[in-house]
Amino acid sequence: MAEEMELSNGTSAREGAETAVMINSGAMENHCSDKAFPLCVRRLRNLAIASIVCGCSCIGVLALIYAVKAREKQKANSSKEAAYWARKSQRLSFLSIGVWVSLLLLVPLSIILFSYAFSQAE
Repeated sequence: MAEEMELSNGTSAREGAETAVMINSGAMENHCSDKAFPLCVRRLRNLAIASIVCGCSCIGVLALIYAVKAREKQKANSSKEAAYWARKSQRLSFLSIGVWVSLLLLVPLSIILFSYAFSQAE
């Protein structure tokens, strides 16, 4: 029962003993493991792309540029600058979507208001 098997790292394990195996899989990694950012940089890029498609595209493009800058600063291990660009990108993405939604709501309301005002003037 005391037979030992040699493992690949040079240590020996007893037969029947439990061994822990760590498997590093790149697909299973969490891309947002850094706790310094309130929002993951990859999610920022997706939010910026969504703000281009579903928002005011000129502001969304600027948000995408800032998201890419945040990613580059994160790769360069400059966390303060990366957090700054990430916050800026997030704000511009929300602004872009907010401007588009407000335009979608205010234009029909203003048409209705002007139509009512012109009908009362006659």
